[in-house]
Amino acid sequence: MDAAIRLAIAHNPRVQSTLAEVGIAQAELWQASTWPNPVLDFVYGFPESGVAASNRGVGFAFVRALQVPLRRRIAAADLASVERRVANDVFDIMVEMQRAYRTVQYAQQLLELHQAVAAASAASAAAARALRAAGNIPALSLDSEEALAAQDVADVSGADGELADARAELARLLGAGIADTAWSIPGRLPEPDATDWPLARTDSLALARRLDVAAARESIRAASLAVGLSERFRLLADGTLGAAFEREPDGRFVGPTASAPLPLFDRGAAAIARGRAVLRQQVALHDALVVDVHADVRAQLARVRTARQRSQQLRTVVLPLRRRIVEGTQLHVNAMDLSVFALLQARQSEIEAGRRYLEAIRDYWIARAELERAIGGLFPVPAAP
Repeated sequence: MDAAIRLAIAHNPRVQSTLAEVGIAQAELWQASTWPNPVLDFVYGFPESGVAASNRGVGFAFVRALQVPLRRRIAAADLASVERRVANDVFDIMVEMQRAYRTVQYAQQLLELHQAVAAASAASAAAARALRAAGNIPALSLDSEEALAAQDVADVSGADGELADARAELARLLGAGIADTAWSIPGRLPEPDATDWPLARTDSLALARRLDVAAARESIRAASLAVGLSERFRLLADGTLGAAFEREPDGRFVGPTASAPLPLFDRGAAAIARGRAVLRQQVALHDALVVDVHADVRAQLARVRTARQRSQQLRTVVLPLRRRIVEGTQLHVNAMDLSVFALLQARQSEIEAGRRYLEAIRDYWIARAELERAIGGLFPVPAAP
């Protein structure tokens, strides 16, 4: 599992695309931390007669320079938000990998089950043909055995196709350049973990560790800083300081220059209103995400418990009973007390119970991976009894 996740992080184009967003946010922080460049002006007037006039000057956007510390803090908060969101996206891909990995294990084990059943059915059909040739069983019994053997062969083909689909999905998540024939995974699903986790513990872990919740908090901080920037510079949104050198027919002149907009019409109210609306939006998105996290944790924890209980019931009660029923039915068929159809039905029920048990184990591990995604990481300690 760990090797598959490392391959996916290294080769999956989706992961690489997601990680590139961090580089974009870092460039934005770099840009926000950089002072504006000075601006050089040069004007030359061609005279119709007399001496030519020229004007040279240099200006510096001092208001923009004053905004650099606040803009840097905003960009840093945006970068922190992007880093957490990207890490959360990568973690989601890791959960997808676990789901695909467990599905391949399930499909491999299901194929093994059907192959074993098909081999037993083929042997049973061969024995039935020998008994029919000796005249010990009717033709209907032979036809039933051969029909069951043929159906089991078809089930093997279906299970093989399911395994191919599962491997294709896992190969897609592993990324480009990794052939489907270049890897293999352990064939057996592990038994469910008996550890249980209390709801209060999972809730607290989710709020403390969920990266998307942390990203939402950073987005709120960035929006709050943006409101502060708009309010502080509401009446002085732009302005420059500089020096100018002029040469005219009357002489040469050197002196300072300054420019600033007059806040007659636009006094920054629209920018402040927009910033406050964005802040309210980010707060609402954070609160909605917290509600979703609580619901997600409860749902995934319930799925883990249900799958664990279901697999335990099937393993300890249903499968032993189905096995004893098949063995007892076989004895009765041998003694001519029951028809071969009763045996066929008992065997089909045993196969179905085995398939449901494998599904329950698969569902448990998938639900556990989803629970770890819901709480933002692996569970650190087992729950107290």
